[in-house]
Amino acid sequence: MASLLAKDAYLQSLARKICSQPGPESQKRQWAGKTKGSEAAGHPKKKRKKTPKKFQKQEEKAADTKAKSLGKKSLGSSGDRRPEEAKEKELSSSTVAPADGLATGPDSLFALDVLRQRLHERIQEARGQSKELSPATLEKRRRRKLERDRKKRKRKELRAKEKATKAEEAAEPAPEAACDKPVEPVGLIFNKVEVGEDEPASKAQRRKEKRQKVKGNLTPLTGRNYRQLLERLQTRQSRLEELRDQDEGKARELEAKMGWTNLLYKAEGVRIRDDERLLQEALRRKEKRKAQRQRRWEKRTAHVVEKMQQRQDQRRQNLRKKKAARAERRLHKARKKGRILPQDLERAGLA
Repeated sequence: MASLLAKDAYLQSLARKICSQPGPESQKRQWAGKTKGSEAAGHPKKKRKKTPKKFQKQEEKAADTKAKSLGKKSLGSSGDRRPEEAKEKELSSSTVAPADGLATGPDSLFALDVLRQRLHERIQEARGQSKELSPATLEKRRRRKLERDRKKRKRKELRAKEKATKAEEAAEPAPEAACDKPVEPVGLIFNKVEVGEDEPASKAQRRKEKRQKVKGNLTPLTGRNYRQLLERLQTRQSRLEELRDQDEGKARELEAKMGWTNLLYKAEGVRIRDDERLLQEALRRKEKRKAQRQRRWEKRTAHVVEKMQQRQDQRRQNLRKKKAARAERRLHKARKKGRILPQDLERAGLA
């Protein structure tokens, strides 16, 4: 199809060229105008001999018959000839007519019609050569078309429903919310701030409260100060022994009271340290750790002092070396300049 379209474009351009070529009458008019102008200018030219009217009519008739015979031949042999030969003949016919001066407007239009007819015949032949579609493909195409139509209808229905729902929503008035509670006027807002009436307790009061929390006037043996706990436990035991020597019943009551208070403290989750053996072991471990830390600290301080002393000694040594090197450089410079030094005289034994 692309080649046929190209041929059609080529033939149309060729026909336009043929139509646009000037006829013999326009040429004669131009020449006549030129001759008049030249005569007016004073340059006379030779006039051509005019052919008589009889001969002109005979020549026009001969040209018409020739063009018709060429058109019939081209129509008859359009199926057998190649497109290149047809183009060559058309070109020759188009070039011959204006060269002889016999081609007129109607003849060129006739040639254009012939070319168009030939092109249409070729297009029809090309269409006839195309393969016919099988019934299966035709059925498939028909089904696809039906499916497309169904989807289009469905989309239209959905759009119509959406429009209807939107219109209903717009038509319905918004329900007014009934307010049962009265609206308070906007003004100052007072926040509730709970302030304790009691003033912050003093130190003596806090101590008194702490004493009140103590059960049976017996402070619990808690904490990690094992030395203090051991001392308190020993004082309690010594007091019990003294009381037992004076009155055994009171001592027994005091011991029972101490046991119950310790049980109450333990029930509350307080850890009571009232075992003398465990307290002594804990104190021993604590003192041992303390002694180890002390030894480690002393060792570290001694090491630091030693390092500092080493650095100081190294610094002094470096300073001495620099001083000696500086003096040696000075002596070397003096020797280079040719000075005689006392050290050199001593070495030579001349001093």
